[in-house]
Amino acid sequence: MFFSRCRAALPHPLAVRSPAVRVPRWSQIRQLQTRRSQNPSQQPPKTLPQRASQPPPRQPATEPQYTTNPNEDGQFPGGQELPNVKVRFLVPTIWAITVSMGIYISLAYFTAKDELESKSSYHLFQGNSKPARAPSYSTYAPNGPPTPTEIVTRAWRDADPMAKLSWGLIGVNGAVHLSGLVAQRAWQHLWHIPATNRNYTLFTSTFVHAGPMHLGVNLYALYNFLPATGYSGLFRGDTNHMLSFFLSTGVLSGLAQHCAGMIFKQGRAYAPFISSGGASGALFAVFGAFCMEYPTQGVGIILIPWYMEAQYFLPIVMAFDLVGMVRGYSFVNFGHAAHLSGACIGAAYSYLDGRNKVWRPLVDFWKRRLQQR
Repeated sequence: MFFSRCRAALPHPLAVRSPAVRVPRWSQIRQLQTRRSQNPSQQPPKTLPQRASQPPPRQPATEPQYTTNPNEDGQFPGGQELPNVKVRFLVPTIWAITVSMGIYISLAYFTAKDELESKSSYHLFQGNSKPARAPSYSTYAPNGPPTPTEIVTRAWRDADPMAKLSWGLIGVNGAVHLSGLVAQRAWQHLWHIPATNRNYTLFTSTFVHAGPMHLGVNLYALYNFLPATGYSGLFRGDTNHMLSFFLSTGVLSGLAQHCAGMIFKQGRAYAPFISSGGASGALFAVFGAFCMEYPTQGVGIILIPWYMEAQYFLPIVMAFDLVGMVRGYSFVNFGHAAHLSGACIGAAYSYLDGRNKVWRPLVDFWKRRLQQR
């Protein structure tokens, strides 16, 4: 797994998108749910002999059971062949672009609304017209140290908006991962599997992770890289802008992994049945924007006492993922397409929105519409 760290601003590892090799086992789950417990001491009921004229009973058709160790010939152990499925490309592309645009347009509306309310003369007059009140003092004095609830509440109240956004995303990812322990069947439907042709998993796959290691590294990078990028000159502390960027790049990087997994299969006939998930595509987009906004910041690989400027480190990471996407590596199995697309989107977005070509036009559009009401 690829780890990186920042020398001054963010001295912590960068998360990666590591798709878990999971194959749907819906038939096995249904068999386990419909299986009845039998007492071995009980004898099965005797069946009456069938007449010669009666045809033999039909055997119920069972779905093929998949395992996680397919062969290169497209067969699973036991001689089970893969079903012939048709993976779509046009419909997921339209869906991903539409959802990304919807996220940006919706959150730009809330930013425009907040800016108008903060600059409204009526709002300012109403705030200054409140009569001054004498400070009220509570007669309750705590007898001991603060409780954990009070500590968490106080820390959340004193945190800055971008830190609250990062902690909110950490909480959502952690809750989704823990839901796999309670509702395993529903949690499996959040992973993106190209063979199922489910479009909504391009969005939900951003919040699922293969295990504690995958989750911890991604959330660690989210906490360290997102606030610094959010307070750069690109996002300027706008939480709606940062959230729209994170969610939309998660969808678009999932689409890139969907398409590249079918194009660069490298002889793997079971590629449509490999599931992918993780927030690393969105995190690589944040990292790409970070490198563009802080080009001279030292970035390195964890456990290696050596740093390189971000403007030189980003092309090396992109070249590594490009080779891994086309040819593959025998020692590592990453979502290289999601990483590469996320880094490219982050760098391109820093160039475009730095010239006010994406976010500010949407906010100004909503401000004009709201002022006309």
